[in-house]
Amino acid sequence: MTNINQIAEVQFGLYKKKSKDGDTKYLTTGHFDNFLNPTLFDDSFIKITGKDTKFLLQPNDVILTGKGQRIFAWSYNESFGKVVPSSLFYIIRADATLIDSRYLAAVLNSERKRYELELLGVGSSITSIAKNDVLDFEIPLPSLEEQQKVIDVLDLLEEEIALTNELLEKKKALKKGILNELITNKMKL
Repeated sequence: MTNINQIAEVQFGLYKKKSKDGDTKYLTTGHFDNFLNPTLFDDSFIKITGKDTKFLLQPNDVILTGKGQRIFAWSYNESFGKVVPSSLFYIIRADATLIDSRYLAAVLNSERKRYELELLGVGSSITSIAKNDVLDFEIPLPSLEEQQKVIDVLDLLEEEIALTNELLEKKKALKKGILNELITNKMKL
């Protein structure tokens, strides 16, 4: 087991008022669906000034919710464009020679590690995890090769889930169509 402070630097995200204008996406916890995929950004942009550039997500960064009811992690991908996470998140700037951010996010999103993170949270209505607790948080650290194998398996499972959901939606549409045909007597049994 390895502490996060041995493989990464950790800082808070940026607190800034969001708007419909701006050159950078501003992530809040509400932008993530149940599968932890970022969603619509119609009114969540900011303009970056010189001092704000340290908050721009970089390759191999992971964000982790530090405040709120929903604890989760997300691995940044450059194809997502310029992104700054809100102050509800910690930015975990992982050392790519030691850990793959996709592996780190997967570990932090595991049921066991989420539970451990929730236990660290304090506060009666809004849970908050202290930065030192994030820095001291222990995770398993296999070789980069083993991490890649874990990522590959998870990617295959995600792809299978997406295909299953697509098939389910098509079956629902087929059911609606058949029901409509049966009701209007255009189809005989």
